[in-house]
Amino acid sequence: MRSYFLIIILFYSCLSFPPKKSQMQITKGKIIESKVEKLHEYRSVYLGHYDFKRKVVYEYEVEGEKYISDRISFHNYLYNSGKKAEAAIHDYPLNKEIIVYYRENDPKDSYLEVEDDTLDE
Repeated sequence: MRSYFLIIILFYSCLSFPPKKSQMQITKGKIIESKVEKLHEYRSVYLGHYDFKRKVVYEYEVEGEKYISDRISFHNYLYNSGKKAEAAIHDYPLNKEIIVYYRENDPKDSYLEVEDDTLDE
């Protein structure tokens, strides 16, 4: 029984959870690259089809230190069509000023989209 609890504790310690708005600081940033990348072919019955990934790179500054990141959200999404991936970067055109969410104790850990848990406050 004791080993069962140890396994559960080890399992949960390996999990990481998406950040919430209330856990993050904000700063202004700017989009410096926005495009869709075609990735590998599917290796299944869908041979000949591709995965697509949105690639958005942004720069921002925290306490005089400049940072560059490409993390839009906690999860990395792949799309099965170029059109879907293009739609996913529609809100992030080149040179757009954006809000960047970052962790106060680790400013290089940043995102453009975080889960909103502030609605009930």
